[in-house]
Amino acid sequence: MVRFTEKYKKEKINLLISYIKNKKEFSEIEDEFIAELLYNKINDKDLIKIAEHSKPEKSKEFKKSLKLIRKILHEVHGVFNIGKNRVKLLKELENEIEKSDIINEKIKNIHLELLKTHKSTIERINNYEMIYNKIFSILTPESILDLSSGLNPISFPWMNLDKVDYIATELNDNDVKFLNKYFSLMRKFRLNGKAINMNLLKIKKLPKTDICFIFKTLDSLETLKRGATKDILSKIKSKIIVISFPTKTLSGKNLSKRRLAWFNRLISDYSTFEIENEIFYIVNKTKLY
Repeated sequence: MVRFTEKYKKEKINLLISYIKNKKEFSEIEDEFIAELLYNKINDKDLIKIAEHSKPEKSKEFKKSLKLIRKILHEVHGVFNIGKNRVKLLKELENEIEKSDIINEKIKNIHLELLKTHKSTIERINNYEMIYNKIFSILTPESILDLSSGLNPISFPWMNLDKVDYIATELNDNDVKFLNKYFSLMRKFRLNGKAINMNLLKIKKLPKTDICFIFKTLDSLETLKRGATKDILSKIKSKIIVISFPTKTLSGKNLSKRRLAWFNRLISDYSTFEIENEIFYIVNKTKLY
């Protein structure tokens, strides 16, 4: 029988990570994030059975663990990408920006096509101007932090800001590179942006900004690690935090607001508004808990 030490456990975790990342959808996700998920979701009993098997990857526990973690990662990350050619659209945007000193209709239309390549942003397309009007009526930001941003920074033309410093965080290296390319193009229009790779379950420090966005992220993180939300909120240095949750499942069924009771216990001074598939909380950071 194999002696199940921490070193041996780590070896089996690493083997699972390599198999998980063999699927292209998850190939760019940091090993550390997947390892954290495995440590939280796979029990030692299953890892011992994997370790004791002559061919670990053939064991039913290995296959069960692989299926579970891929399912969670798909729900948290992969399901949102629709798969249109973003690189081609970004090149079109670059060509139009070279010809114009303002964000004209052609540039806006390419932004719309880019927003359509992500499930969350396509759902907000008809509401972005209203969303930002509500948020910015409380505070017009000079700086924004967007945690687990997806393609939300590409909604910049509907923010109606003359100038803003924008920091976006993402888990996937390719998404970070894509956003930084976008930010470099939009600097011409005083969008001073930077995307950084960040695992929100391992935050050490966050930059100080006027507003922080956390859209459709916290419920997924709570699934991965209970108590993650409180830890994240405690590290945010922004004056206002805008947090959103889906109001429907991926299949279109309505979600009960009672499921957010855990979140409502963490906040006190806030206002809310809704669009078709999403509820937004505007939270005064100075009066949390």
